[in-house]
Amino acid sequence: MIRWLCIFLLGLSALAWAGPEDILKDYLPQGKITRFEGPITIWLGGKGRLEGQYYVETVVNELQSILPHVSFSLVSSPGRAGIRVHLTDSQQEWEDTIRKTGVDQAAWQEHGPLVRGLTWVEAGPEGKIARAEVVLHLDFQTSGGQKLWVVRHEFMHALGIMGHPQTLDTVLNSRQMQYDKNSLFSDSDIFVLQTMYGKDLKAGSSWQQSP
Repeated sequence: MIRWLCIFLLGLSALAWAGPEDILKDYLPQGKITRFEGPITIWLGGKGRLEGQYYVETVVNELQSILPHVSFSLVSSPGRAGIRVHLTDSQQEWEDTIRKTGVDQAAWQEHGPLVRGLTWVEAGPEGKIARAEVVLHLDFQTSGGQKLWVVRHEFMHALGIMGHPQTLDTVLNSRQMQYDKNSLFSDSDIFVLQTMYGKDLKAGSSWQQSP
C-alpha cells in the first residue's frame, strides 16, 4: 500500500494560472488520479462531535452538490467508513486521537502550533483510496466560516488531492491569514474535483485522459 500524510500547513506562494491544464498540473502534479471508487461513506466521532457535526455535514452537502453522481453518506460505524472524521475539543484529545488512529506516529507529527486539521490517506498503487483518517480541532477556529474552511480543506485531501496547490484560488491555500479563511470551494477546486471524479476517469488514470 502507498500511504500519504496531508498536513494543514502554513506556506504557499501565489501564482496565476492561464487555463484548465495549468490548474490540474498545480493540484495534481503527478498526473495520476487518486480517488475513491464507488460510494463514499463517512463516520463522525469524538467529544467535539455535537458542534463539529454541523460543519462536517454542511461540507458533505456541498460536495454532494459538486459531485451529484457520487454517493456520499454518513454511517454509524467507523469500520464501515471510507472517511473517518475524529472531532476533538481540546489539545489533549487532539493528541490522544492521533495516537489512537493506528497511523505511524512519525507521519502524524504536528508542524507548527496553529495546525488543527490533519488528514492521512491510504491508497493502493493503482490510486484507489482505501480509507482516510481526518482529525479536526475546530475549537481553535474563531468563527463558523473558519471552521467550515478547515473542513473543506481536509476533505479535499481526503478525496485525493495530496499536496497544497500554489494558486491562491483554493481552500487548500493555507497561507491566508487566519481571519481570511472563510472562503467557499473555489471554481478551481470544483473544476479539479469534477475532473478527478469524472465518469470517464478512474483511480490510477491520468487527468490528461479527461475530455
